[in-house]
Amino acid sequence: RCAPGPRCAPGPRCAPGPRCAPGGPRRAAPRMGAAEWLAAGSPLELGFLPFPLDQALLPGETRQVHLYEARFITLFSEAASKHHDCLGAVLFTPQGNVASVTSLLEIEEFRTGAEEIGVWANLKCVGRVKLKELETTEFDYLSGGVELFTDSLPTEERAEDDAAAAELRELHASVREMEERLTKAGEGAAVAEATGREARVEWGHEVRDGSEEAGLGLEALVERRSGVLRSAGQDAPPRESLLAAVASGWGVESEEEAQRQLLSFSASATLSPSARAQALGMRSGAER
Repeated sequence: RCAPGPRCAPGPRCAPGPRCAPGGPRRAAPRMGAAEWLAAGSPLELGFLPFPLDQALLPGETRQVHLYEARFITLFSEAASKHHDCLGAVLFTPQGNVASVTSLLEIEEFRTGAEEIGVWANLKCVGRVKLKELETTEFDYLSGGVELFTDSLPTEERAEDDAAAAELRELHASVREMEERLTKAGEGAAVAEATGREARVEWGHEVRDGSEEAGLGLEALVERRSGVLRSAGQDAPPRESLLAAVASGWGVESEEEAQRQLLSFSASATLSPSARAQALGMRSGAER
């Protein structure tokens, strides 16, 4: 739970009108990111946006938000000026508790409306952090100290990780083939209904819709997320490798390690919200 004293800020609310902000000033590149935030040294601090636990983002996933409350506009300004375009997600359980491990988010792009108070932003999850403390700022948004949260994989366990990855690819292909057969047999609607796939937008943030990726193969899921993570903003070329994009935030030293971790996160994409939240807090690719 939040520390005694400061109150938890309620979730963001939707600005009037469409989800994407009207044509206002766009702030894109040049931009900073998690690598620069980490390089700035300790103590590591972030501002936070509140989300329900079932809307947790895994590394390589994105979300749009459109907010109009002054506290959240200030949050984005502070993220740009103090935290190298980074912020965190405070993930609330249905019981009102706060998950200790959460998503580290980069602001890929944001726009402010020319004729209305508000901010639209595209966020991407680039890693994970563990909460150390939370407090409510004078501007009424949540802020606090964090520490980087990465996989812990001793050398002797890497063979197990590789074996799990091979089994995962085989299982994912089998399930995808089964789903395609059900769809061709006219049961696709029942499958979609059973898995709860529907496009929804709630309040101030885009609600994740798994249906868009439901029919994709595992390698396609990995490639999508790799592209997101390697992106350096709209006006800059992508980073040359996944390792170059995530080395400092994931604690990996080789492209192979980076790809292995991304595989396990990508395979969690279409799981239930509770399983996705569990995957976020696990420290082993084999476990995920």
